[in-house]
Amino acid sequence: MNKILSVAALSLALAGQGFLASPAMHGQAISVNGGAITGTVTDNTGAVVPNASVKVTSPDTGYTNTVTSNSAGVYQIGPLNPGKYNLVVTAPGFSTVNVATVVRTGTATSGDVKLNIGSTADTIEVSTGDLQINTEQAGVSDVITQEQINKLPVNGRNFLDVAQIEPGVILQSGETFDPTKAGYSALSISGVSGRTTRIMLDGQDITDENVGTTMFNLPTGAVNEFQLNRSTQDVSGEVTSTGAVLVSTRTGTNSYHGQLFYNFEDYRSLFANQRGTKVPFQRNQYGGNIGGPIFKDKLFFFVDAERIQQKSSSSSVVSVSILPQIRNAFPAVGTPYKETYSTARLDWNGPLGGHYFARGNYNVNSVASNYGYGYWLYASRNNTYGFAFGADFTSGRLTHSFRGSYEKFHNLISDATSGNASVYNGIPGFAFYRSALGLFSGPNYLAPQETYQSDKQLRYDGSWTKGAHNIRFGANLNRVLGGGYASFFGLAPRASIAPFTGPTATDPMALGCDAIAGAAACASDPLRGYYVSGMYIGNGQGGYTERPGFGSNQGGSTSWRYAFYAQDTWKVTPNTTFTLGMRYEVDTNRANQDLDTPTCADVDPSILPAGCSSGSVKLFDLYSPGLGRKIKQPYNNFAPQAGLVYSPGSHKTSIRAAFGMFIETNVFNNQSNARTGLLKTGLFNDTRTVCGGNTSVDFPSGKTVSDVDGKQIGDLCTATPVGVSSASFIKLQQAYQADTRATGAQANGAYVGNTLNADGLYAPDYRQPYSMQWNFGIQRELAKGIIISADYVHNSMLHFIQQIDVNRNGAARYLNTTAATNAISKTNGSYAGCGATATAASTNCAIAAGARIANYAKNGLDSDRSRFSGYPSTAYGIAPNSGAAFPGINNTLGNGGFLFPGGRSGFDALQLVFREQKAHPLPGIVSSNLQIAYQFGRSETTSGTTGGAGSSDQFFSALTWNNDNPTADIGPSSIDRRHQLNMGGSFTVKHGPTVGLVGHFYSALPTSLVLDTTQSGGQIFQTDINGDGLTGDLAPGTRPGAYMRDIRGGDVNKYINNYNAKYAGSITPAGQALVTAGLLTPAQLVAMNAAVRPLATSPSNKSIENPTFRSFDVGFSYPIRFNRVREGLSLEPGIVFYNVFNFSNFGRPSGTLLNTTTVGGPSGTTAAANGYLSGVNNFLNHETNRSQRQSGTYSQGAPRQTEFQLKLNF
Repeated sequence: MNKILSVAALSLALAGQGFLASPAMHGQAISVNGGAITGTVTDNTGAVVPNASVKVTSPDTGYTNTVTSNSAGVYQIGPLNPGKYNLVVTAPGFSTVNVATVVRTGTATSGDVKLNIGSTADTIEVSTGDLQINTEQAGVSDVITQEQINKLPVNGRNFLDVAQIEPGVILQSGETFDPTKAGYSALSISGVSGRTTRIMLDGQDITDENVGTTMFNLPTGAVNEFQLNRSTQDVSGEVTSTGAVLVSTRTGTNSYHGQLFYNFEDYRSLFANQRGTKVPFQRNQYGGNIGGPIFKDKLFFFVDAERIQQKSSSSSVVSVSILPQIRNAFPAVGTPYKETYSTARLDWNGPLGGHYFARGNYNVNSVASNYGYGYWLYASRNNTYGFAFGADFTSGRLTHSFRGSYEKFHNLISDATSGNASVYNGIPGFAFYRSALGLFSGPNYLAPQETYQSDKQLRYDGSWTKGAHNIRFGANLNRVLGGGYASFFGLAPRASIAPFTGPTATDPMALGCDAIAGAAACASDPLRGYYVSGMYIGNGQGGYTERPGFGSNQGGSTSWRYAFYAQDTWKVTPNTTFTLGMRYEVDTNRANQDLDTPTCADVDPSILPAGCSSGSVKLFDLYSPGLGRKIKQPYNNFAPQAGLVYSPGSHKTSIRAAFGMFIETNVFNNQSNARTGLLKTGLFNDTRTVCGGNTSVDFPSGKTVSDVDGKQIGDLCTATPVGVSSASFIKLQQAYQADTRATGAQANGAYVGNTLNADGLYAPDYRQPYSMQWNFGIQRELAKGIIISADYVHNSMLHFIQQIDVNRNGAARYLNTTAATNAISKTNGSYAGCGATATAASTNCAIAAGARIANYAKNGLDSDRSRFSGYPSTAYGIAPNSGAAFPGINNTLGNGGFLFPGGRSGFDALQLVFREQKAHPLPGIVSSNLQIAYQFGRSETTSGTTGGAGSSDQFFSALTWNNDNPTADIGPSSIDRRHQLNMGGSFTVKHGPTVGLVGHFYSALPTSLVLDTTQSGGQIFQTDINGDGLTGDLAPGTRPGAYMRDIRGGDVNKYINNYNAKYAGSITPAGQALVTAGLLTPAQLVAMNAAVRPLATSPSNKSIENPTFRSFDVGFSYPIRFNRVREGLSLEPGIVFYNVFNFSNFGRPSGTLLNTTTVGGPSGTTAAANGYLSGVNNFLNHETNRSQRQSGTYSQGAPRQTEFQLKLNF
């Protein structure tokens, strides 16, 4: 806290210096929502002109300010609101120069002026044009103007969506981050998820600190300008390592102006079908704005309010070929959406040559959505309000910018499936799914939830200039609070299901329909033809922290953010600018630094691990020496940056280069998810995994349950149809929840001292991630109103969190020979006449009787990770020598998946931008405003995923591919697009309409190829190729993201054939450990399926490929003017076609390479392979992944929508 107060005091001290500064200095600051004008006054010989008078005037608001050039001829004016300005430059003995220029958000506009000898009564008029190159700043950014925003066809008018025309930007649905973000958008920049893209509104940070993207939506009609920083953002920018958005809201002017609008869409009006179905959809969006003077030249107002009422549905993604009866009965999923947002602002041209403003906003939305999970509907409601205040003024010869703000966000989520007859709910009270078939049925596992966030912010920016040096400095302070609860898996068990294959060539008695041996499969019946392959059950509680917050006695999170910076901008010559700066940034308590790590005295005595020689021994030191230290709060977050801009000759060219370090934050969800395991007492959310090798459940009271009503959990998992086993699993969850309540707060079931499972807890050497960014490029004004730029940008991200199991649970080199012997003996003894021994004869007898690795794994021939859900066997009352055969380094500890700051990623790209803004560019065209942006780049990361097609979101729950070498596997991230073409703009035809357009053409996304873990138990013998204990490894010889980069659809079968020839039937390191110990032979391992399984080839010559992305939106509008009634009054009807050519876009199939056991044969001709690369490549299987409308107004790549518009402009 003392450090926080010290930084606050420094901020005030810096501000105070402005009031005491020498009058020989003068200053300028680019405010966080405005811009500035900076320039050098010279004569026609190039000599500097000191003491020239420079007067700036806003024709819209009457704002005026006058400065003089210093001894170096340099002058600075700002901060200034974005807009048009006139400069009048005078000096004795020289003609007067009148310059019409434009100031953009976050941009230092060049104001270099050359004076000619003459009388001041003579005036030379100069117009710089609305489109100018940046000769002052070395970073890479663009500003999207109000004119562009008004004319771009943006479906739903989401304010972030306008950034989609920028190079390298990928528009994302906020729901990909979290269910609370349904109805929001996000921006991916530099090949990284948009979770932490920093979003500033009028200097107010409106980024959601819980899960990412924006806290609230803003009406597009309220946006004045939108600046996107793509590389080496300004030193004053807030915490982010990827990109930043600066948005300024509109202000009133000396004339009254505004707009009323109404937009209408209906699926019966020029819509394309979704997956062959007319899916009901209707949107009514209406609102308006008005601004003007309260007192001319002094006080202005602006108000904007909009509302969306949307009755919408999305097409069911259930497989038509396998589950036609469900798809036909429930073809659409209702996803209604409503949103109201409003903004009001006052602006005052006040004393000290200053500009002062106050703004308020309110946003409320409600939406039904499914988080991408079919019939798993939930209802979400967000309520957000905020206030911001700002002052930009001069004191003596300096300028200052102050900001203060407050915002509060509240979200509620509830299940929307119960009693909803429009969705398939196959087993009430039980959630189950099969991703490959698009089947998701039952209550939504994310509900109920409640989330809060508030943010109080103070900020100061200032500067002063001495000679050719402009010194900028500032500080900011944020108090961020979070809160809420989330009872994940609390309403119902959530089970993944897999099909009974029925008889196969290798197993004629395999289970089929109704789990009858030898019966045919019935893949079209999810209740009779499938079993539970894995399942979660929740304890019914929702808290994650013990801290009070927002009226609750738990669930709170708290953090201070403070930063300060300083930068020198040196005008080396009138053509050369060099910048050197430093920013210091700290986020407190983002990794539970306030908590002590547990000691052996905190461990349940019944499971006390080896190494606890006394109660004072740090528990985490038993996992790895040094982990018992308290988590470090990083304070050494210094981020330097430097830049150089050279603009030779007539300033038609700008060559720029920059380098900078940028600190990243850690969202609250990461911190709260890692906190519960460190709290010894309290009732908090906790889950248990069942099936997938785990056949018993430990309860908080210490009881271990392995059967339900006399039915063994192992049999319920793999040998019982889900339609039958579900009733028992519901009872199991009810018993688990009752035990949690009865045990009470005195024993937190998720506490690491009660489980010895350390997954997801922070390692002590936590540090904030940071990036190192480089850019080099050139801008060239080809002609007035036409600019082209080319930039190379590089972003190296270091020290983001990755989970690494330091106990190496399941690793092949840590074999407990006694436990393995006992597991083999117990399994062999369960077969009549084989004998309970581990001899070769007993094992051969059991194999001949049908024993397979799944049977041996149930008795412990597996890892603790699989057999005991990552807990040690002692947590289930089982001694280590009777537990798992591969328990890790310390067999009395469970998983040690601590969070280490070791992740890294890289982004490299060439970005080309063509911008044109001209009057009469071509015959018959009155005006045009066009931007075309192309990026050739790559994004690679060490962030691991599961299932191949999962998100490599490196700022949230990043896993690792290899515990033994966490950064060895690096490859294309899941949002890497090698080629991206974005375009947008508008043009007006003479005597005709205004045409607006937005287009996107992207190359395919990559997918990681991983081995199949569908079969239960013993996966370390089938898919742990490197022996580190993790299963479902990357396919050998491939890197992350290999599919569509190194291997294409036509190469899949070739790879599989090579793989089968090299690996199929071979022994994994875990199997080899058993062979070396003399417990099993290679032949026995192969016979019991405890060897690498052969992969199934695709019956098609070419597997389903990840598709390219194509979309083109176009709108037409025509203003009917009523200038005789009032100047500027017009009625403007319009029509917009989103995805006008109805391009088909698709998601990715799973990257899991299925084995022959899963598909029931050597080729993926069965239903089990549908949706996988091993499956049939046909339209029906591809159509399951067809892109469609998502929550709120997000519709990137969806089938064509048509919108009818009507605007009243005045």
